[in-house]
Amino acid sequence: MNTELLGIYLNDHLAGASAGTELARRISRTHPELRVLADDVDADRKELLDVMRSFGVEPRPHKEAIGWLTEKAGRLKLNGRLLGRSPLSDVLELEALRTGIDAKATMWRTLQTLPGVDAERLDRLLRRAESQAELAEQQRLRLAPRSFNAPQQTGVDVERTFTVASSPEGVVEYLRDFARTEQWDPGTVTCTRLDEGPVEVGSRWRNVSTFLGRKTELVYELTRDDPNGLQFVGRNDTATATDDISVTAGSTPGTTRIGYHAHLEFNGLAKLGAPVAKLALEKLGNDTEKSLIRVLGSVR
Repeated sequence: MNTELLGIYLNDHLAGASAGTELARRISRTHPELRVLADDVDADRKELLDVMRSFGVEPRPHKEAIGWLTEKAGRLKLNGRLLGRSPLSDVLELEALRTGIDAKATMWRTLQTLPGVDAERLDRLLRRAESQAELAEQQRLRLAPRSFNAPQQTGVDVERTFTVASSPEGVVEYLRDFARTEQWDPGTVTCTRLDEGPVEVGSRWRNVSTFLGRKTELVYELTRDDPNGLQFVGRNDTATATDDISVTAGSTPGTTRIGYHAHLEFNGLAKLGAPVAKLALEKLGNDTEKSLIRVLGSVR
């Protein structure tokens, strides 16, 4: 067997596997329900490294680096938005992921034809790839109608995904009362409930926060409340802020995977400040993630 040619072939696929792992992780940050798929894609990359070793093929680090850079560069392709994600991003990313999974399945089939291979292992990996492709395709078809029917937006978006050492029920219960933003939102100065009774959809708060060096006041309303997450929408004359918080059980009992998505939509002349606001919102997203981990518990 010509191991030089086999090495070129497998290292090319390793570059694709590295790009696929980064892409799957990025998709799972937006859609936490695909976190298991992202974990499987990463596991397949590690399986490929092990298969390469069984053939006596050394991985070439520059190939993996090319795969990583290719995925990063792929983020620069036009998706109809200058800032943040576009609804079209979901379709494009899932199409790219599906293409990568199909290529991986083809590689496993090719390796099955070689002498001395672990047939049982390759069969297992092939079946897993086929299952991944089916899941990615189902998600793509589910999101496509929503992507193409999404309203035109001109705001900025920031997304973060992280794990905390609290149960999903505990996380939702804590975050449901928006007055607690005083404890976990670095920008909040004060947050006061405007109505009485149990917190439920329709409950409202007056939030005073600092943003871009200025104090701003928005009235927030709880617009979604279910076991899978919460949504708060804040409004004033110049902007509408939407905080979407998704909640799923973590991989370890007693932990929770939180997906935090902040969208800021500007009105009138305030739209001109969107590029600067994007930078400030990114920093605020980082600080918010750290604060929530501190309040809800760090996973050791």
